[in-house]
Parts: sequence; structure tokens; C-alpha cells
Amino acid sequence: MVICERSRTIDATVFRIARIATVKRQLIVAVEVDAFIPEMHRSRLPQVDGRWVAPGVFRAKAYVLQNKKSEVLAQFLASGDHEWDVRGKS
Repeated sequence: MVICERSRTIDATVFRIARIATVKRQLIVAVEVDAFIPEMHRSRLPQVDGRWVAPGVFRAKAYVLQNKKSEVLAQFLASGDHEWDVRGKS
């Protein structure tokens, strides 16, 4: 899945997907993800940032339009669930 951190786009492995709180019936344009950030990209993210949730795992936004080919994201959005642990799903 592709995640966005400010203006940087990173292809990363996602462990968790969650809906971002919105007004009812508002179009969902992004979801919150916990993603494993490859070592080569970690130096660009401050280590003191509170969005690091585990070693190598960063909480960020993933935009639906950029990930429209992701079957897991489509299933998550269709389910209506608030949060999914997607480890092991492809």
C-alpha cells in the first residue's frame, strides 16, 4: 500500500487500517495506517515524532485514490468496520 507523509509517497507494508473520523456520509478520501517503513526512508522521519508506534512502524495516512487497486483496502471500506489488523492479508 502507498502511504503519504506530507509530500513524500512511500510504498510500505501495512499492519493496520483504520477509518479517520469524518462527518456522516462524507466521502472517505484517506485512511489511517500503521506501516512498516523501510530503513532507507526512516532517516527522513524524525525519531522523536509521536507517530512512531513501534520500532520501524509509523502511523500515517493512505489516500484511497492512490491505493485504488488494493483489494484489502476495498474490502475494508466495504465492510464498514472501524479498524482492521491486516497482517498476513495480501
